[in-house]
Amino acid sequence: MADEYEKMMKEMQKKMMEQMGIAMPEGFEDAYAEQAMAQQAAAAQMTGMSPDALAALMSEAMGEMNFDFEADAEEDDSDLIAFIEANPVPAEFDRLLPIGAFLIGTWGEPYETLAITSSSEEVAYALENGWGIESREEGLEMLESLMKGRHANSFKGRHEAMKAGRFDEVDGEDVEDYNLSVEGITEALSLPKNLVDNCTTLLAWDLERVGYLARLFVKIGYISEEEAWDWIQKAAAETKNTFNSWEEYIVSLLLGRGFAMGVAPEPYMVALDLLTDRRDFLESRPISNL
Repeated sequence: MADEYEKMMKEMQKKMMEQMGIAMPEGFEDAYAEQAMAQQAAAAQMTGMSPDALAALMSEAMGEMNFDFEADAEEDDSDLIAFIEANPVPAEFDRLLPIGAFLIGTWGEPYETLAITSSSEEVAYALENGWGIESREEGLEMLESLMKGRHANSFKGRHEAMKAGRFDEVDGEDVEDYNLSVEGITEALSLPKNLVDNCTTLLAWDLERVGYLARLFVKIGYISEEEAWDWIQKAAAETKNTFNSWEEYIVSLLLGRGFAMGVAPEPYMVALDLLTDRRDFLESRPISNL
């Protein structure tokens, strides 16, 4: 049953990509299925059900789903436009919006506002279980750590070894994730390989998370909007000092994400959206203006 569930998850992901007009490398289907299987195992442990029993239940439920993405997208777009209009960004901060947009976009949240549609309960759960953050103090400590290059410093040695081809110095799983990240960047996003070769830091992964967490912290009341813009401004200044284009930033972000969490389709889907259909969002907010 587990094998059938994995096959079903791959087929569902492929169907979703096709209907959204996105072509992903074959490896992304495997990464998505592995992620789904891990979530299934965790859910089985929480519910006390066997993995096979839970897989059977989920397979039955998914078989009844109707993935009408076009109709859903129209309804979602209308709701998001109304939400953005109800939560305008002060003109002086509009240029800062790309910082955090890539990650908040994986939640299906709008890029054009600091506010998010997710509930406070959902945010609290994500922060507690994904980050171990349960208070303002812990949140601020994390923001400070990210601004100091929390992950960029940790991944520096592995990144340099991978670029130099010293694969024997790096864990096999890291090698696989790095190669899959490069494949996603050059094939799914159609970015030139020289951006990968010339990437010298994975700091964008840290800076992006500052903008992402700032949004979540406002939602849950850990920081004010004014404090959030202060933190995003700090991340934006570092972004401007480090990267010459959003393409450089995206490469650094995705390579860092690969080392930190492995490769999943969602960040690439958001990056592709921002590089193609929503490119105006980035072009109207160039790094040089941060």
